[in-house]
Amino acid sequence: MDSHKGSLDLESVLESVASPMRLRILKALAGRKLSYTELVKAVGLNRDRDAGKFSYHLKKLLAVGLVEVEAPTGKYVLSSRGARILSALESIEEELRDKSRMMVRRSNQIVEPFDRSKIAEALIREGKLPPKLASEIAAVAERKLLDLRIEYLSAPLIRELVNAILLDMGLEKYRHRLTRIGMPLHDAEALFRRALESGDWMLFTQETSGAIMREYLLLGFLPRSISDMHLSGKIDIYPISGWLSCLFSKAIKLDSEELVKSAMKLCSSIFHIKHEIRLLGSEAGVKQLISSLPDKLPGRRIISTEAFDDIMRFLQEISRDTRSSIGVIFDCGKHDIRDIASVSRQLWKLGIPHAYALSGETYFTGFRLDEDCRAIHSIITLNALRAAMEGDGDLEGMISNLRGWLKSILPIIRRGLMLAGRFHGESKPCSMIALSGLIEAAKLMARGKSATIEEAVELELAALRELSKLMQQANDVMLVGRCPISAAKRFFHLDSQRHDNELLRNLTRGAKAYSLTPIPELSEFRSLDSWIEPAKQMVQNLNGGFCLWMRLSRLPRTLSEAIYIAEELRKYNKHGVIVVT
Repeated sequence: MDSHKGSLDLESVLESVASPMRLRILKALAGRKLSYTELVKAVGLNRDRDAGKFSYHLKKLLAVGLVEVEAPTGKYVLSSRGARILSALESIEEELRDKSRMMVRRSNQIVEPFDRSKIAEALIREGKLPPKLASEIAAVAERKLLDLRIEYLSAPLIRELVNAILLDMGLEKYRHRLTRIGMPLHDAEALFRRALESGDWMLFTQETSGAIMREYLLLGFLPRSISDMHLSGKIDIYPISGWLSCLFSKAIKLDSEELVKSAMKLCSSIFHIKHEIRLLGSEAGVKQLISSLPDKLPGRRIISTEAFDDIMRFLQEISRDTRSSIGVIFDCGKHDIRDIASVSRQLWKLGIPHAYALSGETYFTGFRLDEDCRAIHSIITLNALRAAMEGDGDLEGMISNLRGWLKSILPIIRRGLMLAGRFHGESKPCSMIALSGLIEAAKLMARGKSATIEEAVELELAALRELSKLMQQANDVMLVGRCPISAAKRFFHLDSQRHDNELLRNLTRGAKAYSLTPIPELSEFRSLDSWIEPAKQMVQNLNGGFCLWMRLSRLPRTLSEAIYIAEELRKYNKHGVIVVT
């Protein structure tokens, strides 16, 4: 099949592969035949916009006979020479990766290339070593790690090796400073200072115990394959530090006649709820309980309640510290828009978070709240853009990856729900499946067509419908329309190391995180009416609830649009909130 039987000098061959784009073309053709359009798409380019650039690189490979056109089909294939050259290049690439691209799994769930300067920095910062000595020990550690030839290093393994080197060198006084107690001693000291400065009496306890629980979950409890999926950024488990024993959110029904009993429920929840405690019950019961709260509540908790008639007067009467932990929910079906606008202005001035709910059956975060979901154990987010990129940039490949990931994690979710049931049996917990980067994935897949937002939406809908079908029989696992911001940021960080940064920047429009929701922003559409139709179709598939973010222009107009959206979408899914930013 080799049409270039004549001899080629080494310089010509090396020059032909001395380009990242030409390497991508060779890798895209490995083991398969692709048409011109398929090949452009496989390397992440746009046929119309990038035609000149792509043709230049393809001609270089054709000229030296590494790529050929198959006569019967007209498709591009690797020549036998091209296959041998690619194999040699991959061997070189593997050798270079072994020597300079060791990957490290950090304790903050990030995988990044090994950098010995970070060992030296940690020795100086945590162990108080002199800089010159720290650099020498870091160099020794690097040599030993290279000899081990481990594909993925972990922060604890590196720490153990450094400790052994310190002992071998008779530097026990420094090794002692590096003792790990669930987290480095240095980090524990810094965390304790933060807790004192903020007055958050639970910060130190939760973060230190959470570090131990996170390590046990990833290293001891979960199957290795699931831990690898999380650490590599295919999925995100949240809240990971409380997954074994805590809940993400929970609803508490208050009894104004038994205030002490209700208060005890709330106090207990503060210890095992990681994010939101939703107060239900009579207005009198809610007021009594909030009024009895201590001034200093643990940070990063929100105690949410539906707005009542004199909500502003009540909030102004309680302490500023207590007020900062309250989240106010306006049920759009119960309040006049003029009342909402008036109260919203005052809430913004006081810095109190608030949201506009489609019904009373939702958490402040937008997740579903009804008899089938009284508590939420965890949110497992799937990296939709990674699924699309690893699926050759087409819909079928992306859905196949998402389907496979979901099937892998469902048994683990069941184990988590079983644990939550044993610890918090009365709460009837459920778990949520979220998608991050679906908007960006759809834009990637729509390239090469006219790339309108409508085409991207159709691709999103196909993915949502497929996942929704898979989960139809699972009453306690639901598909939700928002993911944690930490998941979206972590995915972006990890993918930036694996893929073309320029491509990611273009897809995210310069943001440092993927989209939190599959529902595109209103600003991308010609009008509110052109946006509302695809939004209706999307929310039908999100049985776990959803959250929409709207940008504030003028308050009355924005709220009027929010109320209109709520009324329209409520016909298709009543579990959702709108947040004006």
